[in-house]
Amino acid sequence: MKPAHIFTVLSMTGALLTGAALPLPAKAQEAPRAVFVTPATPAEKEIQSAGDYAIDRLMLTMMNEVKMALDSGTPQEAVDMCHLTGLATSGAIPGLPRVNAVKFTSLKIRTASNTPDPADKLALDYFGQVPVAGAAQSHSLVQRIDTPNGDPEWRVYKPVAVTSKCLICHGNPADQSPALRGKLKAIFPEDQALGYKIGEWRGVIRVTVGETPTSLP
Repeated sequence: MKPAHIFTVLSMTGALLTGAALPLPAKAQEAPRAVFVTPATPAEKEIQSAGDYAIDRLMLTMMNEVKMALDSGTPQEAVDMCHLTGLATSGAIPGLPRVNAVKFTSLKIRTASNTPDPADKLALDYFGQVPVAGAAQSHSLVQRIDTPNGDPEWRVYKPVAVTSKCLICHGNPADQSPALRGKLKAIFPEDQALGYKIGEWRGVIRVTVGETPTSLP
């Protein structure tokens, strides 16, 4: 799925993890600080609810579209959807006025556009220490980023687990057809997202949720 397609898809549809306390240069101290919060106030709970809803609808739609693509064509044709690689966009989204950015990221990326930023890395480190199978898959993580201008950025993360269909492109390269392997190499020359097994943790989907709705142009 390319970024432009995400708008269509979406319209259809306290523990702190900070680094060690080390002295930092003055300039570094001005950088945004990210913390995880357990939603307690009505406003925080609304942010989590809006994020959960957006991610759940997005994941369901992507799963259905991938199934349709695989059922109607070859695996290499389905690669053109790039359903997670292209999941990085910002701006107001039809049907989800509270969500102003969407991203998929992982410790094993396919392209540079999915590289985690420092705040994303904290979430990846967190989920890397907990199981994602069963009930844990429904667990979302709320993060507040305190910026120098005083306006916090709110993010909601959910883990993505590997399914049997994921393995077609993310499993053992030796199990892929020459045609599929060639296409993956051509599109993702620096691909790291290989060698997964069913049920393993793939990465996270993250949405950035505004404290107030964002107006569409």
